[in-house]
Parts: sequence; C-alpha cells; structure tokens
Amino acid sequence: MALHREIGLASATFLVIGNVIGVGIFVTSGHIAEQIGASGWLIGVWLLGGALALIGAICYSKLGILFPKAGGEYAFLRPSYGPFVAFLSGWASLFIGFTAPIAASALGLAYYLSSYFPGVSEENSLGIPLIAITALLTVGLLISVGLQAGNRIHSLITVLNALLVLVFGVVVLRSAPAQENLLPALGGGSLDTGLPSVASAIILVMFAYSGWNAAAYVAEEIKSPERNIPRALLLGTGCVVVLYTVINLAYLSAVPLSALKGQDAVAEVVSMAVFGELGRNLVNILILFSIMSSLTAMSIAGPRVYFAMSRDGLFPNWLSAVHSTKKIPLRAIWFQTAVAILFIVVGEDLRQILLYSGFVLIFFSTLTVSALFKVSKTRVLPAIFILVNTLVLVSATRSHPWEALAGALTVGAGIPVYFYYRRKAE
Repeated sequence: MALHREIGLASATFLVIGNVIGVGIFVTSGHIAEQIGASGWLIGVWLLGGALALIGAICYSKLGILFPKAGGEYAFLRPSYGPFVAFLSGWASLFIGFTAPIAASALGLAYYLSSYFPGVSEENSLGIPLIAITALLTVGLLISVGLQAGNRIHSLITVLNALLVLVFGVVVLRSAPAQENLLPALGGGSLDTGLPSVASAIILVMFAYSGWNAAAYVAEEIKSPERNIPRALLLGTGCVVVLYTVINLAYLSAVPLSALKGQDAVAEVVSMAVFGELGRNLVNILILFSIMSSLTAMSIAGPRVYFAMSRDGLFPNWLSAVHSTKKIPLRAIWFQTAVAILFIVVGEDLRQILLYSGFVLIFFSTLTVSALFKVSKTRVLPAIFILVNTLVLVSATRSHPWEALAGALTVGAGIPVYFYYRRKAE
C-alpha cells in the first residue's frame, strides 16, 4: 500500500496544466456569453476565476507542504476536520470532482468527433456515448502502463496541447476583425441579469479552471514535496490563466457575440469563421489533444483519493492496492473509469454537469482552504478565497437551486457509506 516518490517538477506541473485544460474552455464561453451579454465581465469572469485559482494554488501549496499525502482535499481535511468531513470530500471527488468532469470531457470529445462518423449525431442515442466510452477506455490503457511511462505520455500530450492552444489563440487574434467584434463585445452594455448571472458564469469558469489543485492529489509521489508542490501548482495555474485569456480574446475577436451565445461548439464556430471548412479539422485536432490531456490528468489524479480513503479503512480495501512493478493504484484507476462510464450511460445534459460539478467543487475547495486557519498563521489569502467563493455559492444557489440541491444530495448520499465503513473498521 506504499506509493513511490518518483514524480518530478515537470511532470507535476504538466499534471496541473493537463488537468485544467479540457472541454471546459471549448464549451463554457458560449454559455457565459449567454449569461452575461455584452460586458467587460466576459473577460473579467475569466480573470477573476484565474485569480481565485492562483490564490487557491498558493493555499493548497501550504497545505501540501504540511500534509504531503495522497488524496488532495481528503488528505488536507482529515487532520483539521476529522475523517467524516474528509470522507465526504472524497465521496464528492468520486462522483463530482472527477467522474462528472471526465464524463463531460469524454462527451465533449464525442460531440466534436461525431461529424467524422456517418450516422452519428447529437440526436443519435448510442453513437456519441460509444465514442465517449471508447475514449475513456483508451485513456485507461495509456495510464495503466506504469507510473513513469504514464506520466511521460501525459506530459507529451500536455506539451502539444498547450502549444496548440496558444498557437490557435494567437493566429485567430491576428486574423480576426478584432475591432469589429471584440470592442463591442466587451463594452456594448451592462449585465443582463445582475449578480446572479455573474455568479453562474463564475461557476462555469471555475469548472473550466478545475484541476488547478491537481498536484496536491499526487503529493505523496512528488519528489522534494516542500519545494516542488508549490512550484507545480503556481507554474501550472499561471500558464493556464495566460492561455485562457488569450483564447477567450480570440473567440470574442473572431465572430459577433450573438454567434457565440449558448453555443457548445464555440471553438468550431470561431475556427470556421476564420479558417473556413479547414477550420473544422484544425479545431478537432486541437480539441482531441486538449481533452486527451485533461482525461489522462484526471485519470491519474482522481484514483489517489480513493486509494487514500481505502488505506484509511473508509472505502473498499482492494482500492488501496499498488501494483508492484507499475507502481500505480491500478484498481483505483479502473474503478474511476467504470464510474465515469456509468455517468455517460445514465446520461446528463452537458451544461447541467458543469453546474452540478461546479457547486460542490467550489464548496469543498473553500472548506479545504479554511483548514489553513487551524494549521497555519496564513490569513489574508485564505480569507479572500473563502469570501469570494462564499458570495458566488450563495448567489448561484439562489439562481440555480436544483443544481445546488443535486450536488448536496450527492454528497449526503455518502453519509451512510461512511458509517458503514467506519463501523466495519471497528
């Protein structure tokens, strides 16, 4: 049940970048445009989300130094709030923190690739789920080759992904009629529905930024954790903030705002406008790398949570097994893959998954940062993070009560499971 401390700074940083950049950046901008309309907040919410992610990364880095154990929030909450709260965060990671975003990413990939498969469309009840499931199985096989090899594969995909995103954003900005589209989009009006619309937009943005804490999940496997955990979290998150700002400016430069509102395939709309029919193929390559990078990162990070819970006797004990030669929690990896496939089979509206995940992710990251008040003298940054996230959660809950309730019920469903394993361990 021992993990191996063999992940270096580069691999940990690429794990953060890869865990963040996925389907979110290619689908959420259209929904944010619909929520906010013509306003400086179109870029402002992305910058605010990036600032929150950076503050969160600083806070998590301090916790990672204090508790360099596998499991992320689970490992950080357990010493401060006890096993019950820690278990609920791990339970949320299973169903919301990782499997829902993994399912959403795989479905996003399937939507973009469906045009290459005759007879497959969004109306087809089987085609898109089959593509998504195939993608998840492929990722599972890639990261099952071993700790070092799996991280090298992921790092290579992520480097190509980041370069492609940057080149795409820069080329679109240079080719698009920015003065015609960008300036009106950012200054053409005020908020359509006030604070609730901003809060809902931030929920979507924070889903797109989710994963900035990825290095914390493998803290037990990072070399020199006191030095490399903070560096990986800050370097990875900082790179993503730059990439997200560039690509959103590119979106708004390429087409009128009205063409983006409510769109899922935002990148395709933009690419077709700038590059013509060739744009469809270009953007599909871009999205393929981005989603594969995200899927491999989440498939590496998530299983460490269930491994840690199992090792503490709070989850099935077979999930704490570490493969002797591959040096990975192989059973936990395939367990998470199976749950993500179940998400796809059951089926959810993509936007509902984004909101459903966002509520719980923000809640537990906020609770985790609050643990610093108990174990550290750091005060200002945690207070800012907690205050802003609390305001966003309260406002978004008022405007989307059913999604918030669904998240709360999912977390609450873990309570009897916790007491079952707690009693079993006694």
